[in-house]
Amino acid sequence: MQFNRIKLSLRAQHLYGQIKHRTGLGSNISARYGLCLSLKDFSIPNPDEYDERGMEILPSILFGEHENIYNALMLDRLKTDGLDAKKYFHIMTRAHICRGANALFPRIQDISDFDDLIQTEQA
Repeated sequence: MQFNRIKLSLRAQHLYGQIKHRTGLGSNISARYGLCLSLKDFSIPNPDEYDERGMEILPSILFGEHENIYNALMLDRLKTDGLDAKKYFHIMTRAHICRGANALFPRIQDISDFDDLIQTEQA
């Protein structure tokens, strides 16, 4: 499976933009963290909760040289959730990235919060 362009929800776009303003990190970096937070959550996100009115991000921008790692993470999560990868790969990637914005935003006030987040999530 290969990632397609990912269309964020308007809310996710706004939240990642606010994180960028707070930290100076690009939205693509924050979205990677958000995706990982969502993947760590055992519940399955509902793709219907996220509109498609936000910006599009190319996979090469979003994941950079680590696209294969994120691909493997998504495939593993789909398998864990019992979802068909061919049918749900793109839908659920978008849902996890959007849900991740909601999980990440309240935890990040400035750049130092990413260090705290990493330390907390490794435990």
